[in-house]
Amino acid sequence: MEANLELKDIITIASPIIKSFVDNIITPKLDILRKKLEKKGKLKSFSQIPFEKYFSEYYHRSFKKMSIINTLTFNNSQKLLDDIYIPLTIRNSHNYKEIYKIKEFPKALSNEYWNILITDTAGMGKSTLMKKMFLSALNSNNGIPLFIELRRLSKNKSILEELKEQLNSVNNSINDDILFELLNDGEFIIMLDGYDEISLNDKDIVTSDIQNFISKTSKNKYFITSRPEKSLASFGNFQEFRITSLTKKEAFELLRKYDNRGTISTLLIKKLQESDLSNINEFLTNPLLVSLLFTAFEYKNAIPFKKHLFYRQVYDANFESHDLTKGDSYIHNKYSKLEIDDFHRVLRHIGFMSLKDQKIEYTKDELLKFIDDSKNFCTGLSFNNSDFLNDLLKTVPLFSQDGNYYRWTHKSLQEYFAAQFIYLDAKSRQENILKKLYKSPNLEKYINVLDLYYDMDFKTFRNIIIYDLAKEYNEYVKNNYIQKYNDVDPEDIILRKELLFLRKFYLFKGEKEVPDEKLDEILNKIESIENVNGFHIDSIFVESPVSENYFGILMDHSKLNLLDLLFQKNNIII
Repeated sequence: MEANLELKDIITIASPIIKSFVDNIITPKLDILRKKLEKKGKLKSFSQIPFEKYFSEYYHRSFKKMSIINTLTFNNSQKLLDDIYIPLTIRNSHNYKEIYKIKEFPKALSNEYWNILITDTAGMGKSTLMKKMFLSALNSNNGIPLFIELRRLSKNKSILEELKEQLNSVNNSINDDILFELLNDGEFIIMLDGYDEISLNDKDIVTSDIQNFISKTSKNKYFITSRPEKSLASFGNFQEFRITSLTKKEAFELLRKYDNRGTISTLLIKKLQESDLSNINEFLTNPLLVSLLFTAFEYKNAIPFKKHLFYRQVYDANFESHDLTKGDSYIHNKYSKLEIDDFHRVLRHIGFMSLKDQKIEYTKDELLKFIDDSKNFCTGLSFNNSDFLNDLLKTVPLFSQDGNYYRWTHKSLQEYFAAQFIYLDAKSRQENILKKLYKSPNLEKYINVLDLYYDMDFKTFRNIIIYDLAKEYNEYVKNNYIQKYNDVDPEDIILRKELLFLRKFYLFKGEKEVPDEKLDEILNKIESIENVNGFHIDSIFVESPVSENYFGILMDHSKLNLLDLLFQKNNIII
């Protein structure tokens, strides 16, 4: 179902749903708050704010925005979420038997855990999952959903300011105290999407702001989504769930949704069923990669066996896309007049520089500055910056516009072009860049770049990163557990070294009951010391019946993400 044919239907469907929601949920809640504020003598300032109108307008905007998604699979054209959504499954990170299939808002899950963290790697569908839950909550009256894209927050913009802007984008008539009063009463479901997309420069301040906000409005239910990263240790009171990999059956069903069980998906699935899937099994477990597989196959009727080839074919398909409304042979002319490889060259520089900046969303001026810097880097190319921006939005739609903001259609596109830049354009600095990524205390933020680079240029990856990792392991083995242990099997000593490589374990003895404040103080002190070195808290062991009040804290180094990557690649070093 084409979204542009259904926009009127969406508005038609949304209006009665939202009216019922505001009448039955929002208005009664506001009536209760009016009575409370009247007793406090604050009714006048509350009465001046048309909250019912603000919420109604917010949900109309959000319903339309959440119901329609842009996807690379269709040349960034818009599709209805429900037409291409397959229910994703999430699993408790600490209890593998606890599983929820998200067909609608997970009421049982949110009643069990009020604070929920959903993590997983690039392209597993975290944002799509949140949008589905938002719409379902609105439809089923399970609470009052609010959706916040965390990349919008910064040291200059708090979560409260973003909420006020969303509820009342025209003028700033909402008073902070009144909004807190409303939130303090509870019943809200606050969805915080994309913690990993917060700028690294602002991360500490924004994290503190989020924690403070949650603490002050603790009667509400919270969901946070993010790629895995060490800063998430700050949300220790959140129950973590991970999105499980797609089954082959689910992947095939998703492919069928892309063309409504048409010729392309039928032929692709047939070829996949006839092939040895061992080389592309990873791509069938990830919703984004399944969509890229469809696009790549639609473009060339061939199945690429490397992840970076997926992205290249998707880029080619978008650049050379035909406008079917004007006949198969019509190809959009490019505003910039650039050829396919020259356009790719500019994007590589934009991808790398914006990755360094740790942002995927920009104002128009910021994005035009990136384009201008990249034009200056790419000697021999001449084009108008605004024309290139128009291409990014229209003829090669790898960016999308949301109000005053411009962003990569998917963060992994930025990472693909950044990896390509390191491989093709930074030969003299290649070793230095790769070592900086490897030694970064925030290595987990670059793991997808390294994943893509591994396939592009394995020889260099091996000679620089795997070599350094092997050397580091060899040094660890030589300098740890070197004394004689007469009563211990030598194989057990080797196993201990393997298990504790890139890990630290703190053991301390406490009182019979360690107050939460004291435990937080200890954890914060350890984190402040070790974060600089790339370590973060993985687990805390407390109150074991045989421990005699000993407490343990296990810390993992960011480089363990690299070991996971090598394991997924079936590298012989693991």
